[in-house]
Amino acid sequence: MLFSKFLENRRSTREYSDKMVENDKLEMLMDFAEKLQSGYGNDGIRFILYEDGEKIYENLKGVAGYAGVMINSPHYIGLQTDNEDKETIIKAAYAMETLLTKAYQLDLGSCWINIMDTPYDSKEILFNGKNKHINYIVAIGYSKDKSKISQIANSNGLENEDIGYLNTIRPFKEKKYFVEKSTSSRLSVKDIVFDSKFGKSIDPDELDKRGLDELFYYVRYAPSNKNKQPWRFILKNNKVNLAVIDPKDKNNLTDAGIMMYYFEEMAKSIGFKSSWDFIEGDIQEEDGITFSILGEYKL
Repeated sequence: MLFSKFLENRRSTREYSDKMVENDKLEMLMDFAEKLQSGYGNDGIRFILYEDGEKIYENLKGVAGYAGVMINSPHYIGLQTDNEDKETIIKAAYAMETLLTKAYQLDLGSCWINIMDTPYDSKEILFNGKNKHINYIVAIGYSKDKSKISQIANSNGLENEDIGYLNTIRPFKEKKYFVEKSTSSRLSVKDIVFDSKFGKSIDPDELDKRGLDELFYYVRYAPSNKNKQPWRFILKNNKVNLAVIDPKDKNNLTDAGIMMYYFEEMAKSIGFKSSWDFIEGDIQEEDGITFSILGEYKL
């Protein structure tokens, strides 16, 4: 699958049809999940399939989802970790987004659901009697309204974007990738890419010369919790550092892992073959913004 095609059609699905996903598709998805989690070895990352979506929905309705509005889907996948250190949170998010790419290939919609602040007794149903960390579940199923998704995915711009699909990666057609001012709620390239140090503006000609303008243009659309976009990039010679704003917020660490996944996949599509190295960065401050560098990608 071409990653550009994935970028064009990737979306968060908020409404699902009542159709249950076929057993063979669920098996393929969870077989892939098992291979993924085995690749993380002792990091303790696991995916749990909840086939009875109605039971999960009824237990979390009113206390989870978006402002207490729970996403109703036929199935859910829980993201379980043995601990909640920075590296595990980032790797777990990266792994889940990898799994959701597989779901996309199976024609399934998905949507992250943050249950971090959901009362324990409400989400106890997810633990199967084990006190493990499950801060996110993902809704899985067939989209109820494919026409709306198609309309958004094929649009030439984002001026009239549907707010219900903000957590979406999709391109729009402009002659230049570097934009001084974003035409949507997303930050512009100028806002997220810095030269040598945090806060120092990057020269667009430098990105163009190094073939990085397209990469940074599209990764702006990586999904993030409440569309906060807490990630920034610092370009230093032959490497890119990933900085995360307010790194004490676990949601921002999750968003960093999601961004690492999309950055790597987009980079591969234009010829780069590297992968992120995790860095245990110190918390720093620049112009009143608290951040930490948590990843390094060698160009």
